[in-house]
Amino acid sequence: MPGRVVELIAAQARRRPRAAALVAPDGRLDYAELDRRSADLAEQLTRRGVRPGDVVLVQASRGVALGVAVLAVLRSGGAFCVVDPQYPADRIQHMWRRSHARFALIEPGLQTPDGPDGPVVIPLRENPASGTVHGAPAPHVPEPSSEDPAYLVFTSGSTGGPKAVSMPHRCVDNLIEWTLASTSPEPLRTLMFAPLGFDVFVQEVFTAWSSGGCLYTPSDAERVDLQRVWELCREWEIQRIFLPPVALVRLADLTVEFGILPGALREVAVAGEALHITPAVRDLFTRLPAARLHNHYGPAETHVAVAHTLTGPPHSWPDLPPIGRPLPGMTAHVVPVEEGAELWLAGIGLAHGYVHDPRQTKERFRSTRIQGRTVRAYRTGDLVRERPDGVLEYLGRTDGQVKIRGYRVEPGDIEAALLRHPAVRECAVAAWTPPGSEERRLVAHVVPGPGQAPDAGELRAHAARLLPDYMVPHHVVLTSELPLSPNGKIDRRRLPAPDDANDSAGPPPDPGDVRSAVTVIWSTVLGVADIPPDRHFSDLGGTSLSAALVVTRLQQRFQVQVSVQEFLYDPRVDAITALITERAAA
Repeated sequence: MPGRVVELIAAQARRRPRAAALVAPDGRLDYAELDRRSADLAEQLTRRGVRPGDVVLVQASRGVALGVAVLAVLRSGGAFCVVDPQYPADRIQHMWRRSHARFALIEPGLQTPDGPDGPVVIPLRENPASGTVHGAPAPHVPEPSSEDPAYLVFTSGSTGGPKAVSMPHRCVDNLIEWTLASTSPEPLRTLMFAPLGFDVFVQEVFTAWSSGGCLYTPSDAERVDLQRVWELCREWEIQRIFLPPVALVRLADLTVEFGILPGALREVAVAGEALHITPAVRDLFTRLPAARLHNHYGPAETHVAVAHTLTGPPHSWPDLPPIGRPLPGMTAHVVPVEEGAELWLAGIGLAHGYVHDPRQTKERFRSTRIQGRTVRAYRTGDLVRERPDGVLEYLGRTDGQVKIRGYRVEPGDIEAALLRHPAVRECAVAAWTPPGSEERRLVAHVVPGPGQAPDAGELRAHAARLLPDYMVPHHVVLTSELPLSPNGKIDRRRLPAPDDANDSAGPPPDPGDVRSAVTVIWSTVLGVADIPPDRHFSDLGGTSLSAALVVTRLQQRFQVQVSVQEFLYDPRVDAITALITERAAA
């Protein structure tokens, strides 16, 4: 049977066949049904020709079919690559092309990219055909080795497109074994919150199933409503959750403002960007004395490689916790560079590299002598400091790569998309944090072509057609030229903050003027001084996270219930004013 993780899940199916394995918007599965359906689909894949090392795309929404498919691919010996069907068509086509997949499992009703050279498409049916074909026995397939790929994830690329990272079985097996040992090996109820196809998705799914726990997944609409997510955590009695730090901060704020407390939480792991311990986070864990907070660090090329569990009473936690020590089987090497000390990672968790991209692989994965021995190491591009006790502290990046809402983003990826607009001659993208805010935002500085005057909203809409929402710039600044450094490169440190953003909430509202109060709340959250009443929330830089914060403050200010879904249905000041006025009068 391929891989330690698959063996653990099979053992859970034998030990607890009627225990719940998955609760999804479209149904439930117990372990016996998960085992049967994934085995049937794995056999179908094997008959179709899937062999160890073959990549199988899985394009499906959050639900039963997705869970069955990823396990089936592993059982067949292949490597899965999850494609979020909500991605823009160009992004999906890029992933189909760059994954070099031989097969694709597609949920019925979803569009597939055009082209004669794509993978063989296999519909994800409710009950895949199983048993023999024309009386023939199932073909014998050699079991994959620990070095064969288990899954692919895409990470943002500095050359204008996302790169496919190939992760072998040894990586996922080591990760899940360590996660269960460092958090809890008990069958905990686990939330599926991570974006589909990202490395944390792998950790959520297989941590839950390898330990006999149940995986709970909200719908796509519920997932973008953080208040609803937090309420579901309470209703479902979620015990384990993986979050980006900014989401943890927002959820902790909801506990302070609305008293939503998922009291069953035991294990909370954050990853994706630097962890900041806010007063609300301290208050949350003070109210959850049985819960532990784990700070996980690792790029997609290693997944979690270094980790730290916060100890002691929450009021004693540092504002910026360390990232910790390497996982078993991993080593961390602090290498002097011009900018300070760069972290290089080596060991069992290293990816093979970038699929069919030997140049990028050679650039980031180095065979080098460290501490007297030759190792293959990954250059993270992250600056760290090693304390006397061996614990690592994160200091920042050596390059322009940024983290937005827990996602790793290369500005070059966004710039390449913007440069496809005919009115854009040059552009530079940088991250900016408004004063008094925890949420970093992307700002695109655009030099229009001769005689061109593109609208900022038009450019954001153009980017949204090509990129996932977390990569769409919050602000677009039109400028006549970009600042350059002495060596002729764009000097991103001198790119100014957007003109329409500040840290002022404006004058206090007239208590009787609902529109004014709504406008001030938007201004405070978005850091935008002038809010036109008919301007779409996303055109002003709004995201799902900032929408959740606006809704929280609207409910607090007006004492009316407004969901994030209602807010996002028509997110303009005028429309929200009308909705609140109607609710208040009811």
